[in-house]
Amino acid sequence: MYIVYLSATEDNQINKPILSVIKKHKHTTINRAFSEQTENKPNHVAQTTKEIKKADGIVVECSTTNFDLGRLLTLSLLQHKPVLLLQMKGKEQDLELGESRLVTKKTYKQDNEDEIEKSLEKFVKIIEKQRLSYRFNLMLSRDINTYLMDQSQVKSISKADYIRTLILQDME
Repeated sequence: MYIVYLSATEDNQINKPILSVIKKHKHTTINRAFSEQTENKPNHVAQTTKEIKKADGIVVECSTTNFDLGRLLTLSLLQHKPVLLLQMKGKEQDLELGESRLVTKKTYKQDNEDEIEKSLEKFVKIIEKQRLSYRFNLMLSRDINTYLMDQSQVKSISKADYIRTLILQDME
């Protein structure tokens, strides 16, 4: 599984525990951590954008955020990539991403590798379950389409996500 790791800091004390857990599980990963001091940051962000498009999932350490990290998170969701948001306990922030089946939020203690590992294992299962592999075309009447658009806007999700959510609820 190909995982892109994002962080708004290049501090190894923050990034290393998470990256080591990902690599320990033998997932292919690329560290795209950056900060305001990153050399040639626009090029770094452009390359990160390409990596996000190829990724199966995105792991984000977001105890510290900046505009570019928010932009990359938004891009990840627009690309329908599952995202794991990790925040250190005590440094939690409310990130306005809307309701999405693709976003999983977890807190962790920096020195507790088992906690990070459990969060990652659950996230990998989510990636495998949510990977969209089959295309399905659907024709709707005007009334059904209007209702679907209204409901998806109320929930801040796409029409396809709204239908998938209904099907998943029915499956339970």
